Amino acid sequence: MDSAQPQKTANIWHLVCVEPGLFGPGDDYELLVRRCSAFAGVNSAAPVIENRTERLGFGHPPFSRDQITQINARTSNRALDRVGLRQQWHDALGAGSIKQMTDGLKAPDELLPRGFVLANTIAALLIQAAYIVVAILEYFGRMLGRVRTTQDFWTLAALLLGIAAIVSLPWSLIALWRFIRYGTPERSIKQIGRAVLEALEYGGSIDQHAGVFRVYADRNSDGTVFCWIGGGTGKEQATFLRALREILSPIDNPRYLLARRKIWRVFREDYFAVPDALARKKEVAEMFAQRWRRLVGAVELVYTRTPEGRKVLLRARNHSLSGAFQKRAERVSSWK
Repeated sequence: MDSAQPQKTANIWHLVCVEPGLFGPGDDYELLVRRCSAFAGVNSAAPVIENRTERLGFGHPPFSRDQITQINARTSNRALDRVGLRQQWHDALGAGSIKQMTDGLKAPDELLPRGFVLANTIAALLIQAAYIVVAILEYFGRMLGRVRTTQDFWTLAALLLGIAAIVSLPWSLIALWRFIRYGTPERSIKQIGRAVLEALEYGGSIDQHAGVFRVYADRNSDGTVFCWIGGGTGKEQATFLRALREILSPIDNPRYLLARRKIWRVFREDYFAVPDALARKKEVAEMFAQRWRRLVGAVELVYTRTPEGRKVLLRARNHSLSGAFQKRAERVSSWK
């Protein structure tokens, strides 16, 4: 740093030979991707400091010749805008709440199990409330036959609906509360993170008590969510992020699965792998499933090393096959 020019800015150039077309971009580009995973910089489109090539705004390969030309032009123009670069860094540094680089998991919205919230909490509670309404109406409905005037009919109908509404109110309020608490992507992944953290502490993969840690989650401008934990050692944070990433990855060959089957063909089925760190002992896997039910939604723990479990695993693989072509959850270093 030049003390005589405190406002000076600089760029680091990486010259890359890129092969256009379906067989590109080539080994040179892959080297750039690996380099960028180790170095953080300001995002070209948002006031965010993070690693990985996505922050450079290249898009996703393969690239056509026209796209490569456009990327080169944008990169050159951005490098010449030294005042804009300085302002981007200033805005990004000021945007953080805890003012430090943090390792976390960045995941697309579509990977999150918010369907669990709808099907297992809101829908279930509303169905239960509706059942109470029907039961009350059916029980008191016989009295309608004794009504002799129109005024008596509407008075009794209003009374029955009022009683049903009062009885159903607690379940409806609980449903609304759970939607407010868990219904957004960042809240959804935070609840999953809490379940993972408590299970890792129970199984001994994290030495300190879970109360020492705190799970954080926020939403990025590109629609993805970012989850991390505060506290603990780097090894414990890496264990947490690895387990969380296994849950949000396509199904491979896990020892245990969390499964939610179709309900009356209305709600979709969902499957999530129990992370390796939590699947080594049945007791720990069962504890993780219990925490998931409490924090995320109702699931069935499936042991995949039996003939019946193998069938469920094959169905889970088939169900998540399309996920292999979607964006993956990735570990990212970001300024928070």
